[in-house]
Amino acid sequence: MKTKLLSIALIGLLASILLNCSKEDNVKSEVQQETFRSTLANYNFVGNPLFTMRRKSGKAVAKTIKFYDVTGPFEFDFDIDGCAPFPYLTITGNGNASIIGLYTVENHGCYDGESPILGTITAANGDELHTYVASAVQDQDTGIWTYHYVVYDGTGRFDEVYGDIYLMGAIDFDNWIWTMYGEGEITY
Repeated sequence: MKTKLLSIALIGLLASILLNCSKEDNVKSEVQQETFRSTLANYNFVGNPLFTMRRKSGKAVAKTIKFYDVTGPFEFDFDIDGCAPFPYLTITGNGNASIIGLYTVENHGCYDGESPILGTITAANGDELHTYVASAVQDQDTGIWTYHYVVYDGTGRFDEVYGDIYLMGAIDFDNWIWTMYGEGEITY
């Protein structure tokens, strides 16, 4: 009985995800500055990693990672081949986090609600965490964004890392700056 209920719940969740991902917003070049904001307001990406997540065996340790006020600029490019009529998103920034210390971040991808937005968090010593955006949802009442990042790989001491990071924050369209904070858990 529990298996049947779980199966029904998973089918309902999958149907909900498929319905949310099937929405398309067309951005016309003559009104790009206004209409891409509506694309952002309704963005609800649910994605899959491009790579198979590897699981370390043996001495892997799960740790909480906290991100303190990470901030930086973002930009949209409407002229990237293979992305039009949607904008290509580039986000850069820096911040401080437990486990990592000072770091830089870069996320990029076609902002169409379907394509993966890939990211790299680079620690001051060069070690990297590789991420993708699993979901991005804006609270229509507060304007606050909530992002779920999946960590699927890394380099240096983060080789074969995996985990989840949840960030919240604001996007300032007047100054083209974003600010986030949050935490998650990574295993490496």
